[in-house]
Amino acid sequence: MKTKLLIPVLALIAGGFSCAVEVDADAQKLLGLETAILATKTLPPEVPVFGAVLSPAPLIDLFRQIVAAQAVIGVSSESLERAEKLFASGELVARKDVQAAQAQLAQDKVLIQALEDRLSLEWGQTFSKLTAPDRAKLLDDLLLGRQALVRLSVSRGERFDAMPLAARLHSAGNEFAPLRCGRIIPAPAVDPAFQGRAFFGLIETPASPLAAGLALTGSLELKSEEQLAGKFVPQNTVVFYLGKAWIYQKSGDDQFERLEISTQNPIDGGWFVNLDLLTPQEVVTKGAQSLLSKETLGPAEEE
Repeated sequence: MKTKLLIPVLALIAGGFSCAVEVDADAQKLLGLETAILATKTLPPEVPVFGAVLSPAPLIDLFRQIVAAQAVIGVSSESLERAEKLFASGELVARKDVQAAQAQLAQDKVLIQALEDRLSLEWGQTFSKLTAPDRAKLLDDLLLGRQALVRLSVSRGERFDAMPLAARLHSAGNEFAPLRCGRIIPAPAVDPAFQGRAFFGLIETPASPLAAGLALTGSLELKSEEQLAGKFVPQNTVVFYLGKAWIYQKSGDDQFERLEISTQNPIDGGWFVNLDLLTPQEVVTKGAQSLLSKETLGPAEEE
């Protein structure tokens, strides 16, 4: 039996390098190679974004100050109402007591308005317009780690008009398990480090809470009628060599071309790769690592 494994010199292609490898049918069986056409996938237009998990303590503290101020207003309102009734009925209540109660209520209203203004200025109108039940639920979710609060920052060179629909984020080393941020809230101030648009995001975290300070990277999905067309490249299809990511694509019955792919767009279970970088040929879905090992060890000896 003859086993061919020819390794020509690397050639530059659009988007990266390629290397042609010839493996005969018997060698393919020995390596356990399986091939398939990559599935087509579409994604909404995106812009790169940098994220950081925030401590929810300042927002929670502000929510609780507002609740406390509302309780104080309730007491002040009752005190004023009682004083006015007693004064009107001729009881021993001086007019100055009624005026003092009125002044206290006015002062308490100013305090709660100041807190509401602070909430709007620091966290945006979306948070300030939440109803009391919604605020209470968000507070509980943040405390129990069911949701994580993140700040999302876009570089100042990125320009877009549409409001982001969602964000796809991941931490270092967790590219295969992206976090989807389904709620995007405009931030009232830019991030000083990036000098671009900024947003707050809420991530559902039912499995495990995210630690405050965790750095994230990913993309903002923008609302648009035009979709980005590409291929879904599963994780088990990709091999890493010389610090780059590669796939093996069939270019003939016994020929495979090792193509460099971009890993800038990780999605659940793999990567999204631009259509321009891939032809419709089948790719190695099983045995890619064995093929790389055979290739890098050098040509097989003939028997």
